[in-house]
Amino acid sequence: MKKPNIIGNILYQVSYELFAMLLPLFTAPFISRMLGADMLGVYSYSRTLATYFGLFGMLGVKNYGNREISVHRDTGDLNIWFWSIYSVQFLASLLMLIVYLGYTFFFVREDQAVTAVQAILIVDSMLDISWFLFGMEQFKKTTTCSMVVKILTTAAVFLMIREPGDLLKYCLIMSGGTFINQFLLWFYARKLVGRPVFDGGRVLAHVKPMLILFIPVVAVSLYTMMDKLMLGAMSTNAQMGFYEASERIILCASSVITAFGTVMMPRMTKLFSDGDLRESQRYMKLSVDAIMAIAFAIALGIVSVSRLFAPIFWGEDFAPCAYILSALALSIPFSGFANVIRMQYLIPNGMDGAYILSVILGAVSNLTANSLLIPRCGALGAAVGTVIAEGVVCAAQCLAVKKRIDILAYLKSTAFFGMAGLLMYGAVQVLDQRAEITVSWLLLEIVVGGSVYCILSVLYLYHTKNELLMTALQKLGGAHQNNDRG
Repeated sequence: MKKPNIIGNILYQVSYELFAMLLPLFTAPFISRMLGADMLGVYSYSRTLATYFGLFGMLGVKNYGNREISVHRDTGDLNIWFWSIYSVQFLASLLMLIVYLGYTFFFVREDQAVTAVQAILIVDSMLDISWFLFGMEQFKKTTTCSMVVKILTTAAVFLMIREPGDLLKYCLIMSGGTFINQFLLWFYARKLVGRPVFDGGRVLAHVKPMLILFIPVVAVSLYTMMDKLMLGAMSTNAQMGFYEASERIILCASSVITAFGTVMMPRMTKLFSDGDLRESQRYMKLSVDAIMAIAFAIALGIVSVSRLFAPIFWGEDFAPCAYILSALALSIPFSGFANVIRMQYLIPNGMDGAYILSVILGAVSNLTANSLLIPRCGALGAAVGTVIAEGVVCAAQCLAVKKRIDILAYLKSTAFFGMAGLLMYGAVQVLDQRAEITVSWLLLEIVVGGSVYCILSVLYLYHTKNELLMTALQKLGGAHQNNDRG
């Protein structure tokens, strides 16, 4: 099998994530105005609930399957590994689908039709084999398929959604698009695997390691999804709608960071299994610098322009999103740094215990913060809880690898980007004091802020490049002196 191109895979995945980021930004103003905050809140709550059931159906297959396929893809038993792992996923998802439908028809009284339609998301989880294609480093195929489906889904939203009463249609479009995407991936996968093989012994052998990796998945979900469930139970639909709108922007913005981790994990797993520590360290250093440069630019850029962005983008009714959006943005640098540690060291090296402990600590801190803050502050309280959780997870994962990786050196190398982000924020705030809520003022703030950050970053990289060159010349000069003495 041809060796995958790591640069090409990163470009494919980042291109997809950028594409996936732009589409929601394109549709969000339309949806917020057509459905309104209340209906958007109903959608968010029902989708989160169904996604939670789907999460239990997937168990820990996302990371476990990716890792195991990347290790065994060049062996003769790839077919057995795929079908035995997928069997666990299929059976678990089927069980969750039955439980969810029972809950919907016997316990749900309000918005039952919407809740029932969201069951399609659990079927999506049943069919999801993206982990297999990622493990095989087949990123071009998955991204191409996903892009086409997203374009069709977006077109359907604009053509069919006209009023709050179209909420059910919106649910069908969004869930149905994911279903079509998962279905199409099977056509790609069938060329890489043979006919279904069921080996009960192998299937059972996967259950324990999958459950171990499922523990952190559940823990992470407590501060990525449970906050919305708690918000829906403890606050209003409007607050839920504000949080959903704000979170979408953050998820879109941070998707570029996620793309790096998705692409790099199978490659790092292969490098560690081959014992190539030097190459793995080089990749990690490059990843940290790239991700943190992006993370600080996005986070502090969002904070800088949020006051104008919220009412212009979503409408005046969504003006409170400015504070929620700013709070959530502060979680991006924490999640970005932790993503590198987790996806490029902990999971590839099988340090599942440290990973599990870190996310459990994050989940506990998030649940505690949510319980205290949501009743008082609504969506803003949930946003603050998310920042606290991401900070705790990042700190715990750094402590777990401090004896193996020079974490302090990584932090020092990226500290500049944090300072550049603060200077960008300061420059924008000078304008923001006089700014009116208009598109022209928003664009001016974006241009000024982006220019300040880019100029500072280019100067820093130029300075760093010169320092590296001088160091190399000094070493070369020292070598010549030693030779002359010899």
